[in-house]
Amino acid sequence: MASTHEIRHRIAAVEQTRKITGAMEMVSSNRMRRVASHTEYNRLYFDHIRRAMREILDSVEGITHPYLTERPDGRRAYVVISGDKGLCGAYNSAVLELADQRLAEFPDALLVTIGLTAEEHYRRRGRTPDISMFGIVQDPTMKAARRISREIMRLYDEGLTDEVHMVFTAFYDELKNTPFECRILPLVEEDYLDIADDEREELIYSPSPQAVLNELVPQYILGLVFGIMAQAYASEHHSRMNAMHSSTQNAGDMLKALTTQYNMARQSAITNELAEITGAAEILKEGV
Repeated sequence: MASTHEIRHRIAAVEQTRKITGAMEMVSSNRMRRVASHTEYNRLYFDHIRRAMREILDSVEGITHPYLTERPDGRRAYVVISGDKGLCGAYNSAVLELADQRLAEFPDALLVTIGLTAEEHYRRRGRTPDISMFGIVQDPTMKAARRISREIMRLYDEGLTDEVHMVFTAFYDELKNTPFECRILPLVEEDYLDIADDEREELIYSPSPQAVLNELVPQYILGLVFGIMAQAYASEHHSRMNAMHSSTQNAGDMLKALTTQYNMARQSAITNELAEITGAAEILKEGV
């Protein structure tokens, strides 16, 4: 059995670890709630843009946009969003597993990594990402979303890819905390089927419906990218919160076991001391 000094040292180390994991759980919980509130406003903005785009496309004949045209048998690009750090359970490994499956199906696809974990994952496998972005997943702002959107649209505009897909971890509905693939470009009719009809009077678009659509489509992509970033960020911190909660509970259970072990060792030491004192007293008594 370990000595009481060794057990006290282990208890102090576990208590310190429990404080750290408890603090990390609280931080992740606060960050998850903060970004979740932002996504609700983004959803409203995003839905208005989609509704306006559908109204223009349904009401005006002959209107189109380059991002609304499918390119058959085109080359794909995959944008993989992971975390910059670990200690978040299976969050990183799950999303990278889905990305690996898609890249195995389309080996010639372009690879864009957002997050240090994804970039290191593919470099270890001997594949250098075509584009790597750091410091973005921990800052899901519109500024960061614009940077990603510009890269996505540049790849598409220059003909380097004909389809752009994002692989991330969803946070809402039945897909919560599940790796998910979403097509960003091109935009197709199915993207608007879930929009409810809005009974309003006929609208007048200035300077023209085509000009308005040309402004709305990039904003649509920006809103979609920001929503995906926010979901990935919230999912990462939800996973980290759960992982740190489990670690805190495990530390508590370990402390109980160590405390019991310490009490047993202390009791054993006291018993040995009493036995030694009693034995010495008997020896002294016999000597007298």
